[in-house]
Amino acid sequence: KGGNTFVWDTRGKGAKKLEGMILWWASLDGAKAVPGSYKVHLNVNGTTSSESFNILPDPRAEVSVADMQKQFDFITDINTTIEKAHQSIEKIRDITKQLDAFTNQYKDNDATKELVEKAKKMKESLGTVEKALYQTKNRSGQDPLNFPIRLNNKLGHLNSLVAIDNFPPTDQDIAVKNELTAQINEQLTAFDAVVDKELKEFNAAFNELKLNYLFIEE
Repeated sequence: KGGNTFVWDTRGKGAKKLEGMILWWASLDGAKAVPGSYKVHLNVNGTTSSESFNILPDPRAEVSVADMQKQFDFITDINTTIEKAHQSIEKIRDITKQLDAFTNQYKDNDATKELVEKAKKMKESLGTVEKALYQTKNRSGQDPLNFPIRLNNKLGHLNSLVAIDNFPPTDQDIAVKNELTAQINEQLTAFDAVVDKELKEFNAAFNELKLNYLFIEE
């Protein structure tokens, strides 16, 4: 009810920033929309209205629309990679919590000694991946001064640099992006290997022991 205003900053979808994540001079913002024709859709109670509009290039811009498209594609590619990294970090943290709960519950059980050790090793493997992707020691905005930034921060920093103006990425920008993306993908492959092999083996061993999920404290 009443008047409503929506202002679009002309940017697309960026990468998700995880809760408590501290980055140094890194942008996870989406790329600026390339000048051209667009449509806005408004849905109210099942009724949709649409209007066309144009985004015009800044007359002061020193680059072509084609160059702006290159910047858009470059930043979108960066955010896609960072989004995958952050999704994997979320999964790592979720699995780690479950492993900690299991270890605390069965650490004094002789029948689960090997499985507890397997849980600890799996946690270490997952921790190695997370620490390569993100500086887990960061607790405040000043911590990046003491602890080196990791792969997601480096790629996000490249986003912040290229997005300063309308210029397309340089050959050096592209080379850095490709190198960082390859390193991140290497870590994501290592994470997938843990999930595909070690996690399945852990679950199989857990089920074989027919362990209890629920307990009633005496």
